[in-house]
Amino acid sequence: MSYFRIDNDIFSLHLDTYEFQVYAYLVSCAGKKGECWPSTNTIARALGMSQSTVISKIDSLVRRQLIDKERTTRRSKSGKVSVANNHYHMRSVAEAIVAHERFGGCHGEPGGTLTDEGDIKEQDECLAI
Repeated sequence: MSYFRIDNDIFSLHLDTYEFQVYAYLVSCAGKKGECWPSTNTIARALGMSQSTVISKIDSLVRRQLIDKERTTRRSKSGKVSVANNHYHMRSVAEAIVAHERFGGCHGEPGGTLTDEGDIKEQDECLAI
């Protein structure tokens, strides 16, 4: 029997059910090194949800700074390059909480989200991405 651990502070981020399931699945795959490469199709089958939902929730977990996602490629024997599974890196829940408090705001508090350019985009609602 195998098991994995998730920091109890994850609940302070108020993930929706699907976000939590995808996050828990990635943590279970990542192991001690904190990295994994499951396909979105594999995640969807394991969790009984659509692939589009998985992709959406992975993007949300990236925005919430719980995971980093790196696109990867592979080269066939003939030299052809194709897209491979994403490489996921688990981040500390504490980092995500700090980001939420700094950029997210909640229930009318000032806040926003961090854009790809490093700017803060204001938002009025809790970080429910």
